[in-house]
Amino acid sequence: MNDGKTDPEGRLWFGSMDNLERNIQNGSLYCLDKKLKLNKVDEKYIITNGPAFINEKNFYHTDSRLKNIYKIKVNSKLKLIKKKIFLKFNKKIGSPDGMTVDNKNNLWVCHFGGACITVYNSRGKKIHKIDLPAKNITNCAFGGVNNSELFITSAIKGLKKSDIKKYNLSGSLFKVKTNCKGITSKSFKILQ
Repeated sequence: MNDGKTDPEGRLWFGSMDNLERNIQNGSLYCLDKKLKLNKVDEKYIITNGPAFINEKNFYHTDSRLKNIYKIKVNSKLKLIKKKIFLKFNKKIGSPDGMTVDNKNNLWVCHFGGACITVYNSRGKKIHKIDLPAKNITNCAFGGVNNSELFITSAIKGLKKSDIKKYNLSGSLFKVKTNCKGITSKSFKILQ
């Protein structure tokens, strides 16, 4: 399993992937509903990441190996209606990893291997970039004062000694004050 979040209805979404990160498209996207019913929503991912929710039926999801961020739409029965590439990363900027959406539906994307977070508006235009002293930026979430602080995780996995020397805070947790506000996440609750 890799990367999971709750949607605006409190359902838990997560992806699966090959544990050894081989170039095998055996990963899937799942949603666990409040009745503990597991729904397979999409498949053929190599490295799943995200998701980031616009609303209960529209969200972003990533295949980090393919460097694609998809915009996905599902119906009320969690069946895939539409899936298109929203953004395609190039090798120079790393791979898209974890993501979040702010209250203006801007997408905040972590760059694994890219030492930054970029922010895109709903049309896919880059509107901001945050450089970080860690190479592998893995995920981010809003919280803190007025839900305007961005908490950012990073990883040391796979780094060479020269990378660790250059990005000496790799593996750290960061907090960045922003002039934006995140969407408050719903807790996953089981219906009884």
